[in-house]
Amino acid sequence: MSALPRSAFQALAGPSPVPLRLTAFLIGAVATLFATLHLYAGIYGAPPAMLFRMVHLTLALALVFLAFPLGRSWAEPWNAWTILDALGFGLSVWLTWYYVATLDGWALRQVMMSEVDLFAAWATLILVCEAVRRTLGPIILIVAGFFVLHALFADHFPGIFYGPPARPLTLLRALVVGDGGIFGAPIAVMAQYVVLFILFGQLLALVGVGDFFLRLAFSLFGHRTGGPAKASVISSAMMGTLSGSAIGNVLTTGAFTIPLMRRLGYRPAFAAGTEAAASTGGMIMPPVMGAIAFIMAEFLGMEYVEIVIAAIIPAALYFLVIFLAVHFEAKRTGLGALPKDRLPVTREVLRREGYLLFPMALIVGGLVAGFSIVLVAVIAIAGAFVMGFVRRATWPTPIRVMEAMEGAARATASLSATAAAAGIIIGAIFATGLSYQVTQGAISVAGDHLWLLLAMSGLMAIVLGMGMTASAVYITMVATVIPILRAAGVPDIAAHMFALYFGVVSNITPPIALAAFAAAPIAGANPLAASVEAAKLGVAAFVIPVMFVYQPALLMIGDPLTVIWSTASAAMGLTALAAAFVGYLVSPLSIPARLAMVVGAFMMIAPEGATDLMGLALAAGAAFVDHRFSAGRAARRVERREARADAAPRGPLARFAAARMRRAAAEDGGEAHAAPSDPLAAVTEAPGGVAEHPGRSLWLGWGALALFAVAMELIGRQHLQSRDPALWLALMAGLSTLLVAMAAGALALGRRMTSRMPA
Repeated sequence: MSALPRSAFQALAGPSPVPLRLTAFLIGAVATLFATLHLYAGIYGAPPAMLFRMVHLTLALALVFLAFPLGRSWAEPWNAWTILDALGFGLSVWLTWYYVATLDGWALRQVMMSEVDLFAAWATLILVCEAVRRTLGPIILIVAGFFVLHALFADHFPGIFYGPPARPLTLLRALVVGDGGIFGAPIAVMAQYVVLFILFGQLLALVGVGDFFLRLAFSLFGHRTGGPAKASVISSAMMGTLSGSAIGNVLTTGAFTIPLMRRLGYRPAFAAGTEAAASTGGMIMPPVMGAIAFIMAEFLGMEYVEIVIAAIIPAALYFLVIFLAVHFEAKRTGLGALPKDRLPVTREVLRREGYLLFPMALIVGGLVAGFSIVLVAVIAIAGAFVMGFVRRATWPTPIRVMEAMEGAARATASLSATAAAAGIIIGAIFATGLSYQVTQGAISVAGDHLWLLLAMSGLMAIVLGMGMTASAVYITMVATVIPILRAAGVPDIAAHMFALYFGVVSNITPPIALAAFAAAPIAGANPLAASVEAAKLGVAAFVIPVMFVYQPALLMIGDPLTVIWSTASAAMGLTALAAAFVGYLVSPLSIPARLAMVVGAFMMIAPEGATDLMGLALAAGAAFVDHRFSAGRAARRVERREARADAAPRGPLARFAAARMRRAAAEDGGEAHAAPSDPLAAVTEAPGGVAEHPGRSLWLGWGALALFAVAMELIGRQHLQSRDPALWLALMAGLSTLLVAMAAGALALGRRMTSRMPA
């Protein structure tokens, strides 16, 4: 059986059955329209905000029903479920038309909804839920369902969850009609710039930037343990502090660092989790903190420099934990270093391919210059496209560019469905005023117990911060969580930092960990597994805020000796915590030793000299004793696993247990995670993509792309996206369909020309 095509254009390039060609054509047309709409909006300006979010989501849903069919791969023959796939696709296209046609009277739906409006609202909810189920699974739907049920039956819930229920029609309006539900902040982030950054990453892969970073990373870190993962941590910290978006950071630096980690041998979920945790930490990294430093200075009435100084130690501790965790993971899984004499020389790599740093320089320079993220993304895309012409092997030919747009649309579609589900949760919470009730109830329940108030405030911040950018998270915290902490006597700077940390950590907190979900497709990992790994690596973000509430010295408050002692004890405690979570220090750690180290870590976190010393003694003693017995224990564990794996399983439960044993053995350093024998061999291949005939078919493709660009320029000069959104969308849809049709014709022409060439 021949391999299935990776992209729609691969299916169009070769002889394929008519149903597959039809599916491929529809995927190519919708994906091209999806990508070009966002590229157009970045260049010429977006249409009205609500319309842009609606079109973004409905087109993403249409693409999900095409690319994620029921019971088969999209490239496999149709089955009985194809009728439901076609129904979902058709309904998504109808919703696109409906939202564009009824935009002018959209605000009136808050007062009165017709039968068609009700049908459209219910259809949107059902399609979002089904798209999430197809792409992610049922977990996030269970969470969303809980909050929806609470909104409808709040008078049947106990304690602080008790309240007046929302009427079904009122809740439906909150979830679909308003800008705080499905079409709220998470979808706004997706529509505004996430698509552009994903397209940027696809273009970078096309022109070979990922391979260049692989060579550069090996030249710098290949002789060190876990080098590419450590490079991911540092680069994400630097980029995240400028962008202020964990998702945007994942989609830029992650396009480089995640493949590096995968090729070195890290597990997919761990690679995605590392990038997500490091990217989230960029939002708390001085000196910019994603523009939060300037906003916080305004709210607190403090100097900007004071905010930066206060944020230095907590951010350094956060990244220390991640840095150590990837080192311990490399040691635990046996990912050894490579001989330095087999690695390329950094100077030579930069001399030959240093120009490939140009797109990253454009991003950093644009953000430092104060350009908007959207403008920076457009400039970077243009730079990557132009840079591809330096070498003939990396030319961004028309079909390759369209493949990149298809890849960007596919990656965004599933992420947008997840963001819409997060909007359902947020809308249901605000529909009943649950956030206010919890705020008031937290103060009365906690009483004089500060630790309990901190736990409740942290949970609130995580829930309220889901799917938001750094600035939006912080502003939301100012209105909700921070007043609770200030009322409890927490110092102002500590209250603001505490709420900020727990607000941004929602990006890596399961089950709605959008940064981890964005990293998972790049790594080829399960999104939930990636979010669990990200939360483990970012555990410091859950601990550090509590530390600086009890130890303000970590915020540079107090005398220098106190600051130094608090920082040192916190660093030792967090090191023990990282080792316990990974399960390795100087050798693999047993479960009792890991538990003892967790206890010792929290004792060092407590603001007392005596507990610091006791915690250090407990963690060090547990590690020392465990190390003395680790060799024999490891040998016995391997023998047991091999014996169980070789034994004939009896019954389904035994077979399941044997499979788990084999997977566990692989995770302990087996062949699946061994370091590649020649990691640089992977970068010798030419960039992938559909082969295009160098004759008339290639020029036909260039002509189609040029005509499309001219048409976009003419439409952009008229600003149709704002003057007449319906006409704008219709013209863009027609142009995208025509472009895909011409591309398919060019591929067919090239195939005929190739078949006529003499052997």
